[in-house]
Amino acid sequence: MVRLRWERNSIAKVEQSTILKSTPLLEEATLTALAIQPLLDAIRTCAEDDLLARVQVPETGREFHLLHRDDEVEVWLIAWSPGASTGFHDHGTATTAFTVLTGSLVEHNWLGGLQIADVGPGDARAHDAGHVHDVRNVGSRPAISLHAYAPRLDAMHNYHFHGDRISLIGAEPGRP
Repeated sequence: MVRLRWERNSIAKVEQSTILKSTPLLEEATLTALAIQPLLDAIRTCAEDDLLARVQVPETGREFHLLHRDDEVEVWLIAWSPGASTGFHDHGTATTAFTVLTGSLVEHNWLGGLQIADVGPGDARAHDAGHVHDVRNVGSRPAISLHAYAPRLDAMHNYHFHGDRISLIGAEPGRP
């Protein structure tokens, strides 16, 4: 898992809330630069100034907007109502990165134990394929985030969190 700080023209690695130097290839990251760079580029490309004006947050749950899809990567804009949650899941064979544009989200990561990360505007997160997490809008205001997957999101696996372990409860195909 890598925590990144996203700004319009640069990505800087963040560890324990301390901004380190910008690294174009993110050589210090646990994900390889070849896996993560296309995701960050896709997010950067899709983060247009008028993007937020095109989104209406649902009253409950989440709303998905496909912004880009090609053979290499797909990018989704997700609008989160207060209280919305993904449930514990992975992204199949896809490496993933996401950033929060407005509002804030809380990411619950399963790494053999539960780790929780607050993700605010400009923060970005990236994970290898198979990483299990639950992303939630625990705030009282809507949130909007931008997500990239490479290769394209072909499946998701859903998990039940038992406190000290997780168990697979089902699978679903990627979004059409």
